[in-house]
Amino acid sequence: MKDRSTKADITAAVLLDEDTLMLFGAIDQPLPADSAVMLDGMIDGRFRGGCWTDGAGERWFLGAIRVTGLAHMRPSRIEIEDARGKHLLLPRLSNVRTNPAHLVAALREVQPQSLGVALDVAVTLLSGPEMGEGEAGEGDRRTRLLSGLAHEASRPDGFAEVMGRFRDGALMVQGWSHGFPAGAAPVLVEADDLRAHASAAAPFHRPDLPDDASGLLTVLEGPVAAPDTIRRIHFRAANGWRHLAIFEHRQLLADGVASAHARDMLGQLQGDAARRGIAAAIAARYNGVETVSQIQAPVRMGLDMAVRVPGAGLFVCGWLLDPTQAVRAVTVKGGGMTARLDTDWSRLARKDVSDAFAHDPMFAGRLLPGNDAHGFTAFAREPAGIVADAEFHLELTLADGIAFLPLPCQPPTGDALRRMLGAVNPDSPAIDRVVATHLGPMLRAAASGQPAPSSVLHPMGRALKSPRVSVILPVCDGREDVDLNLARMANDPDFAEAEILVVAGAGTHERLAGMVRQAAAFYRLSVGFVAASTAADPLEAVAASLPHARADRVLLLSPSVLPTERGWLSALERAIRKPNAVGSAALAPVMASPTLLYEDHSVRFAGIVAVEGTGGMVTYERRFAGYPRDWLKEQEASAVDAASADCALLPRELLVRAMADGGRYLGSEPKGLDLCLRVRAAGGSCLWLPKVRLVAVDEQPRHARDPRLERMSALVDEWSFAERWKASIAA
Repeated sequence: MKDRSTKADITAAVLLDEDTLMLFGAIDQPLPADSAVMLDGMIDGRFRGGCWTDGAGERWFLGAIRVTGLAHMRPSRIEIEDARGKHLLLPRLSNVRTNPAHLVAALREVQPQSLGVALDVAVTLLSGPEMGEGEAGEGDRRTRLLSGLAHEASRPDGFAEVMGRFRDGALMVQGWSHGFPAGAAPVLVEADDLRAHASAAAPFHRPDLPDDASGLLTVLEGPVAAPDTIRRIHFRAANGWRHLAIFEHRQLLADGVASAHARDMLGQLQGDAARRGIAAAIAARYNGVETVSQIQAPVRMGLDMAVRVPGAGLFVCGWLLDPTQAVRAVTVKGGGMTARLDTDWSRLARKDVSDAFAHDPMFAGRLLPGNDAHGFTAFAREPAGIVADAEFHLELTLADGIAFLPLPCQPPTGDALRRMLGAVNPDSPAIDRVVATHLGPMLRAAASGQPAPSSVLHPMGRALKSPRVSVILPVCDGREDVDLNLARMANDPDFAEAEILVVAGAGTHERLAGMVRQAAAFYRLSVGFVAASTAADPLEAVAASLPHARADRVLLLSPSVLPTERGWLSALERAIRKPNAVGSAALAPVMASPTLLYEDHSVRFAGIVAVEGTGGMVTYERRFAGYPRDWLKEQEASAVDAASADCALLPRELLVRAMADGGRYLGSEPKGLDLCLRVRAAGGSCLWLPKVRLVAVDEQPRHARDPRLERMSALVDEWSFAERWKASIAA
């Protein structure tokens, strides 16, 4: 289409954020309300505009251009596409400001009689999702623009005298006004910022007011700013913008009182339509009472559990029995949050629900045999800024009303998170997205809020002033047989000057400490018994005991690893003092591991290496796992991508640095590899010593585990590992 140049005078141009430019000026032809905008011939974004004609017949406009990264561009040609596909060419911009006060001042100077119309246009332009939400770091220029226009255009008209918040963040306001419109209308609430809200309002008679004024009751849709921070409430009256000032001695109702107060006022309100609007607004407010059981339709709902991870989101598990499809939406609300659940939930078979209601008269004849998909699991991500103690509820939207169900959320304790994982179906076709979008971030946020495992040291056996090495032997199950490990070390001269830290983590047997004390005295070993009851796995136990390690070198040793000969510790020490492996950095601190064999002498560990597969995917593989030991031909130490946390010697300072940035996982499987990658990220390297060989017993778990929970934990841990190391793996 051919361009149509316009005769336009851009009086002011202001950047409201990185992507939004606001224009004010005069123009000779109408501008489209919503259209594409092109910068230098490219279709880059959207234009939204509004025009008005002043008393002299001159046409003026306000427009907002939304283009990603606009603040960093210097376009020489700006074109707006009109309704007929033709391009309107605007003049080149020469003086773009960042202070919204410049645009307000220009309007006040050039079009003082049109400030109200300009505010109308600005509210429309900046309220749509196409124009974004703005950035707090931009100095809230949108708020400053709307506030500046409101202060110029709005005139006082009454007072707000009573205010009370509903549980969902909506606000009830009672006061008086000359011109507040009855029925539904938008308002601007001026507090620390200025935001638009929908409202329902109705007048009522007050004998203390002049004839042209009346009492006012209005309900503002939330979440609205806290009542004690509100300075003005602006509204569009028949004769322009007006505002309610806040009465000096205004009354702030206690939380939960607003519903009852507004309901008591219904009988005084004037105008049937306005009264119905207020009544509907009150009915749509949650007041802490369950109302699903009062629905006069075959709809019932129940909750099995709800878990909230503050800052991340909510998990809800329950059932909804709705054979006639009467429910149009299921929404979780609270603390300023609103999120649909039913658009993305997973349905589960719940025959127990079908059986429970099979003889209920309301559901008789409506429950189809075999149609038992009443259960659901759902997630809702929460926005930032919701308080930790916020209350939540479910809202069921029906054709003729709304019903509520309180949503008591459990804190993210270990037991609650395990129950949450156990409720999710690992065979769902959407499980990868569920893990990446909901479970992973929720569990990562929950883990970040957990304190590091605490520990208490109990010295046992003989005292040792300067240990040669600190051996950390983590115990996180019900075993009592670590005396076998202590006996093997007592029989090896390498451990004569070693301190041995036996770490009692979660699940350890109550007799473990007594057994360790007896063995330490019998074998004359220097033993520290570290009580760390909150350490859930071996590496958490290592982290808990590390502050008690006094030697410069630390040996990580699983109770399942048993030596077959003496002197193996000396071999590891020589390797980390002077690494000579091919591919290793001579000056880098080293984490060294021996070869670990199963009891049948097949290979369990001979180094872990990164393997690139199809599509550039990188995985980590244990070399020769399960092969006979004769397959190992290497003789000298080899650089590998990861050592084995089951048996590894490394400098204490390197281990401390690696542990300082530890990722948390649900299972222990990825933690050893994760530690090795953190060692390398801290500047270390990993070595494997082929000729040093120990036996690693392949033990079965001592406690029964839920297979479904194990599968879900593995899926989440795979995501967590990939998220943490994807940049390093890609490199």
